[in-house]
Amino acid sequence: MTIYFNNMKHTIKKMNILKRIIFAVGLIIPTTIATAQSKAALTIGDTAPELKYAKWIKGTPVTKYEKDHLYVFEFWATWCGPCKAAMPHLSELAKKYEGKVTFTGVNIWEKTGDKPYESSLPAVTNFVKSVGDKMAYNVIADNNEQHMANKWMIAAGQNGIPATFLLKEGKIIWIGHPMKLDSIIELSIAGKYDMEAFKQEFNGSKVRTEAMMAKFKILDPMLKAVKAKEYTKVLAIIDTLDLSDQMIAMQANSAKITALYALKRETEAMSFSQGWIKSNNGFSGTVAGIIIGTEGLSRKSYLYAAELGNSALAQEGIVKPLVYHFIATAYDKAGDIKNAIISEEKALQTAKEALKEGKFIGSILDSTVTEFEAQLALYKKKL
Repeated sequence: MTIYFNNMKHTIKKMNILKRIIFAVGLIIPTTIATAQSKAALTIGDTAPELKYAKWIKGTPVTKYEKDHLYVFEFWATWCGPCKAAMPHLSELAKKYEGKVTFTGVNIWEKTGDKPYESSLPAVTNFVKSVGDKMAYNVIADNNEQHMANKWMIAAGQNGIPATFLLKEGKIIWIGHPMKLDSIIELSIAGKYDMEAFKQEFNGSKVRTEAMMAKFKILDPMLKAVKAKEYTKVLAIIDTLDLSDQMIAMQANSAKITALYALKRETEAMSFSQGWIKSNNGFSGTVAGIIIGTEGLSRKSYLYAAELGNSALAQEGIVKPLVYHFIATAYDKAGDIKNAIISEEKALQTAKEALKEGKFIGSILDSTVTEFEAQLALYKKKL
């Protein structure tokens, strides 16, 4: 499995830098996993749950389901790279099937910490405005109860985004990845879609997903200790785990590195990290993110994070402007302002080029350029 520096958010702030870096470098689990693990009850052929939301951000509200009309509900988040990558395709489909299919993007799982979910509304609204016609369909945002996430996604056993629900006459006829949607719509319009066959396939997939989520329950004490910042306890718990399962081991290794750096056991942390990365270079992003998200480390550690960032530039699928910005942050923390400036200048240059060429839609915005310009100015003041 490869983990890329490809999913950064757009604003680094001191209080949420770890959150940003984690999304910058990619997640350990290859899909975006929800924390809820309740047993799925909603399935293909069921009546869709009620539509409840905090705000209808864009487009015309859906108040009823018209006969012989299809409705697409696409679940996404501003930090989700694959979600943003799918937006142009969904916009094309919305135009292609105008009058036959109504598309609505459903924003869920924004990272709000201890704040109510609706505190994310300004940022989500600004994001939708910034992408413009690249998101040429309806958009809603979940409410404080997270009704859409819980009653739709989790109820249907969907733990990752992007995820698409296709409805006909108020019933769910398909759930899947947005890139597979076009063919399903064509079959549905032509009256050739076999919902019962897909239902069997879908239910089988749900069983496998539930089994996987149950397997991860073993990590709950470790994750609870990480959240509580009880890092010595984290290490003790990891020592008791059976790490023969690759996915369990990846989560445990990430937590171990987090704990070691938090405890300022930097030599041990770096040695363990290097061994882990040697087994799979894709883990370099995770390690770099952990280092940058930890305050008070040595110059050597932050320079190591910058080194990992520079090595990631050769990987496919990365958003280079954000990686350069990440590297600049690492150099700044290391006290190497000269290289921080060089990296931030590259971040700014590549961001401008990306906007001009229409690359990295949803990841590089006008506000990204503004942010990089401001950060570059701050670095130059430190000289």
